[in-house]
Amino acid sequence: MSDIATIDCGYLAVVQAMLEDKWTDPKQRDNYIADVQTGLAVLENQAVNIVEFKDKNKKRVVSLEWLEKCDITTTACSDDCTITGDDVEPVCKEYEVECLQETSFQVAERVYRERTIDKQKAVAENMLLHMKAMDEWTTNYILAGIDANMGVNVETGSPGNVVGDLTYIAANYWNEDIFAYFAKVIRMNKFRNPYLIDGKNMFSLIFKIMKEAGNADGKGAAAKLASLSNIYQDPENIESNVDYAGKTYLLHKTAAAFISKAWNPAGAAAAITPAPGYKLFSLPSQNLPGVVYDVVVKSTCSGNDFIDAYKLQLNGLFAVNPTPCSDTNTGILGFKCGNGA
Repeated sequence: MSDIATIDCGYLAVVQAMLEDKWTDPKQRDNYIADVQTGLAVLENQAVNIVEFKDKNKKRVVSLEWLEKCDITTTACSDDCTITGDDVEPVCKEYEVECLQETSFQVAERVYRERTIDKQKAVAENMLLHMKAMDEWTTNYILAGIDANMGVNVETGSPGNVVGDLTYIAANYWNEDIFAYFAKVIRMNKFRNPYLIDGKNMFSLIFKIMKEAGNADGKGAAAKLASLSNIYQDPENIESNVDYAGKTYLLHKTAAAFISKAWNPAGAAAAITPAPGYKLFSLPSQNLPGVVYDVVVKSTCSGNDFIDAYKLQLNGLFAVNPTPCSDTNTGILGFKCGNGA
């Protein structure tokens, strides 16, 4: 039997292998799949260039840089020898990477001496369940960032009623013709490669259109839906929160990003020992590609038992891509079912 007081990288590597086996097993993985469509939407459509971390001994900072040039003018033709004008200006914004959330569990040694379940399998099971909880929290964190950074819709025509940073659309307009309205919104707001995140506003509509696409009278609606093909449906998260319920979000492809950063070595086999009784490593999320969790393992002897305590931490940040020359166009628009009166 493994000695918990001297837990090593090999022990942890076996745990990770068991974790991965459980995830790939089609019968078991249902227990670990999380509702994370909003998180997937942003992660799959972001494009972030990160400058090297600075002030590593003080703050964990990432720098994002872009070029800005506003208020360009044209004039009547002049002498060829007279050329004036300004260059583009580099603009830099720094973000501090913070520990956003954590979760933990403990596994004792003695109880598994009387069980048929291997303790390492129990650790793997705990890991997957706690990672699922972290994935769901991460998705709601991203959703909160989207909702907090909505811009102003410049398309004020029917059926939309623009009130501040939210556009209201009456319930009777959420039919197949809504895609024509979204096409107009996309064009007037100069979105490129947009994607849409919906709760329940179009859930039944999209289901109906997709099921009737093969019918002669359903092809038109299917063509309208195809005009906005990059749609993510996330009723579990949007509708469960009073702040987001009834909303649909339209985003420019690179408008929002979630940056995840692990400080510990990747994989249990590469775990390090910063102090006696501790192991540090990181594991990737199974539900959110690109998200990584730092893992801290602490081994102690307490109450006449050996205890392994595991902590998973998420370090990262939500960022909105720079919006040069416009404070109101963030690349994120919000729509809500209702009149807005």
